[in-house]
Amino acid sequence: MSGYTIFVADTRHATVLELTQPGAPPRALETLENPFTARHDRDLGADAPGSVVMRTGRDGGGAGSRRTSFQARRSHKQHAVEQFARQLAERITLAARDNHGKGLVLVAAPRFLAEVRSHLPKSAQQHIVREVPRDLAGLPAAALQHRLAEALQPMND
Repeated sequence: MSGYTIFVADTRHATVLELTQPGAPPRALETLENPFTARHDRDLGADAPGSVVMRTGRDGGGAGSRRTSFQARRSHKQHAVEQFARQLAERITLAARDNHGKGLVLVAAPRFLAEVRSHLPKSAQQHIVREVPRDLAGLPAAALQHRLAEALQPMND
């Protein structure tokens, strides 16, 4: 294998790195940003969920009424995370199609990694040589290089 394309992501941003040989410093290729997960859920949505008055009397009148709120199945922030996972999966699929003999490595927190994986087609999943279920997205470059070397160590032997 002539190197790796590494995707280091969290719900806010993803960095695409290229590692040409073991032990070499990874080179940043691009960064994807999700500006919506940094905001509060109330800032993403228009207003509160709607509500309805339910009448429990025989003909809809009387003292037997109650107010019920409609709850969204997902929050606006969860929707933003799903959309970002979908965008990242599209970028991984593109890299798998144009991989030029490079293996793909995904590094993300376990929940987000599962979300990205759920949006990947099987053709792209075949090019993934390693998944690292750790949130390493906010690390400085030197620490990230060290952690990636540890994570890829069994593959290099």
